[in-house]
Amino acid sequence: MDYHELEGPDGAAIRVPKDESHRTCPACGGDCKPEPTTVSGMGVRIAFICPEHGVHSVIDPFEEKR
Repeated sequence: MDYHELEGPDGAAIRVPKDESHRTCPACGGDCKPEPTTVSGMGVRIAFICPEHGVHSVIDPFEEKR
């Protein structure tokens, strides 16, 4: 998968997939709002949430570093 490289807080590198299908709700085709979240023992994740259908995808912006 190809990624966009972004600079996060304190110079931390953040990777976001170039293919933005992770933002599109498969049920209604709407654009999903990104919400940062943490998972105990797993670190930061970004959940993409459709206002009508809820969470449909979660990405790990630091996957390459783990």
